[in-house]
Amino acid sequence: MEKIPVRSVYGQTYCHESEDLEKVKKAFELFFPKKDIKQETKIGAYGTKVKILSAEIKGKKARNLIEMLLKSLSTIEKNKILNELKLRLSDEGKFYLRFDKQSAYKNGKIILTNGEDAIQIILSIEAYPANNVNYLKSLRVIFS
Repeated sequence: MEKIPVRSVYGQTYCHESEDLEKVKKAFELFFPKKDIKQETKIGAYGTKVKILSAEIKGKKARNLIEMLLKSLSTIEKNKILNELKLRLSDEGKFYLRFDKQSAYKNGKIILTNGEDAIQIILSIEAYPANNVNYLKSLRVIFS
């Protein structure tokens, strides 16, 4: 595979009071190195505490994450992503993916989801010149 055209990868997930923080951290660590993960606590809509885990990686770490995701995704999931490129892409070159948090922490499986209980991943795509046509070309290089 040629060089993966990604500047950075940002990820975020939530841990509600009803969830085991260590399990959620373990799931998030499937995507991001432990030392890159930040944690903050906010008050949720119903007055409960919500822990927010986030991380941003760049360069080789980001490309390694993409390679791991590509190995983990099924052909069906990759085709779904390819069919939804325009829906998942912002005008600024941000590409949005969600992965099932429960599957990640119950059995270490990385499964694409549209659900709310997810690990959200945002790829910052490289394209020159920077425009949607070139972002889409870069994404096809990644997911084809």
